[in-house]
Amino acid sequence: MNGIVKRLFIGVAVALALSMPALAQWSIGKPGTREAPRGQSRYAYLVMSDPLPGREFDFNDGYQNMHMGDLVQLPNWTGAQRFRLVPVMPRAMQPLYRRGNLIIWDQEGDDLGKIQRASKAAIAGGKSRLIPGFDYSPDGPVSVTYQVIGPRVTRPDRQKPFLPDVSDNKTPRPNRYVELDFVEPASGVSDAEFEAALSKLINDVLALPGWMAAQRFRHAPTPSTSPPPRLPFTKYLVIWETEGTNAQGLQDARMAAVNAGQVKPPAIDAATAQSSWWVTTSPFIDRDDFQR
Repeated sequence: MNGIVKRLFIGVAVALALSMPALAQWSIGKPGTREAPRGQSRYAYLVMSDPLPGREFDFNDGYQNMHMGDLVQLPNWTGAQRFRLVPVMPRAMQPLYRRGNLIIWDQEGDDLGKIQRASKAAIAGGKSRLIPGFDYSPDGPVSVTYQVIGPRVTRPDRQKPFLPDVSDNKTPRPNRYVELDFVEPASGVSDAEFEAALSKLINDVLALPGWMAAQRFRHAPTPSTSPPPRLPFTKYLVIWETEGTNAQGLQDARMAAVNAGQVKPPAIDAATAQSSWWVTTSPFIDRDDFQR
C-alpha cells in the first residue's frame, strides 16, 4: 500500500510540475548580430504547435531530446530554441495563430527551397524522427519563414542581461522572454519608410528597462517546391528579447512609454497586426552540441 501511495504522490508531483508555469531558465539565441554570411540569407523558421491531448510528456520529451538534435545536424540548419506561450493582456493574437508552443529554427543559405527540401528528405528517410504526441494533422501546427533584413540590435547603453553577483544569494535572475510583433505597413506607407520607422522604434524601445535586443525580418517567399502557408502572415516581423519579473510588466512599460510619447510606433495596419509573448523552455542548441 505504501508503494502505491508513493507512486501516486510522485505521479501527482510530476503532473503539477508539467502543468505549472515554469520560469525562464535560458539565454536567448546565439550571440552576435546574427546576420547572414556574405552571399547568403539568414532565416527564422517559426513553428507554433500543440501536443495531442494527454501526450504532453511525449511531445516535450521527443521535441527536446530527439527532434531538435535531428534537424540541427542538417546543412544550413544552424540552431534551434523552444518557447512556451505566455498570456499577456490585452491579447493581440488571432485565435488561429494561438498555439502553446513555439520553436524558432535558425537557417542560413542561398536557397530556401533547398533548405526545406533537406528537412523533408531527412524525415522521409528516417534520419529526422517524428515527434511522439505532435499533432501532425492539417489543422495542427502553424509555421512560417521570415528572412533577416537587419542586424540584431542591442541596448544603446550596452547593458547585458542581468546576473547577480556571485556573492549575492538573495537576488534572483530575471525571467527571459521573446515577443513576436507581426506587422504590416499602413496604407500609403512605402516599405522603405516602414523599415526606417521600425529601426527607430527598436532604438527607442531598447532604452526601456528590460528590453534587451531586437531584430527585423521580412516574410520569405514560399519556394515553389513547398505548399503555400495555411494562414496569411504579415510582411514584417520584429523579434524582441526581454528580461523581467513577468512579461505583463514589460508589456505595460512599453505601452506606458507609448502613451507618454517616449516611444512612437510606426504606422501599421491595425487589422492585421498581432503580437505574442513566449518564455524560454530550452537552451539554444546547434550542431556543436552533438559533436562534443
